[in-house]
Amino acid sequence: MHERDTSRTPAPRARRCAFLSPSHPGIVSRVPTQRVSPVDVALARVREICFAFPGTAEKLSHGAPAFFIRGKMFASFADDHHGDGRVALWCKSTKSEQQRRVEAAPERFFVPPYVGVSGWVGVRVDGSNTDWDEVAIVVEEAWVSAAPASAANDPIKPPPRAKPLAKTDPSVAKAALDRLVAICDALAESTCERSKRHATFRVRKKPYAYLLDNHDRDGVVAASWKATMADQASLLASDPTRFYAPPYIGPRGWTALRLDVGRVDWEELAQRIAASHALVSPTRSKPSKASTLGKARKASKRNEPSR
Repeated sequence: MHERDTSRTPAPRARRCAFLSPSHPGIVSRVPTQRVSPVDVALARVREICFAFPGTAEKLSHGAPAFFIRGKMFASFADDHHGDGRVALWCKSTKSEQQRRVEAAPERFFVPPYVGVSGWVGVRVDGSNTDWDEVAIVVEEAWVSAAPASAANDPIKPPPRAKPLAKTDPSVAKAALDRLVAICDALAESTCERSKRHATFRVRKKPYAYLLDNHDRDGVVAASWKATMADQASLLASDPTRFYAPPYIGPRGWTALRLDVGRVDWEELAQRIAASHALVSPTRSKPSKASTLGKARKASKRNEPSR
């Protein structure tokens, strides 16, 4: 497949890259200076750059701020995506440009998951020495590759007031994680992988439970496990305010229970997690169902997380 020839798409008619230096007052004046995290500062800079191009719109995509031109995404902001430790901007690009940038500066550029196979390139924006002029150039190339020729005549608008991103109570998330770890540690061959907002519990490399903390910026702390479709439907119908089907994996039977509202029946949750463990365990390593449920029930009997 031939890469798109972008030479016919006019460059934006205002605010060129040289105009987007971090020293420019139009950028600095919009960045909050008090009680903000480095991530907030980086996102404010990214928004200023992206909205310097005609017709830019912003909305959340999979819980992350993303930037569009005429409905086509050209950049997405990523904060520690799946625990990768990066604050970065993923930008639409070509395979050749992606390869050139990553090979030339692997400390600044990388191949992002999912969209990297299509040529998108990730650029880190989490350092005090971030070259914002370089970031602006990458964004401009992304905008040009996504925009139709007529988009150059679209109006340039300042970034709208940023909506606060959903947050969760760290104490609730930590207490929930401690309880889930205790339950899952009692199950045969269970391992736990932790990241900034999530924990994955596996048996023989197969996931059977998750802790979801503000997954996709939904402001929810929840536990998720694999169930049959019939069990999932029954639970969702019984209490839709607490049980739900999580994005992406819900259609395969995965079910989630909110741990941040109401009283959690940890013994019941332990039984459901133990059943999920038995469901996904390879046949050769499956313990007896009675043994699995007994261990899970015993591990669940501790003080509930503080609210």
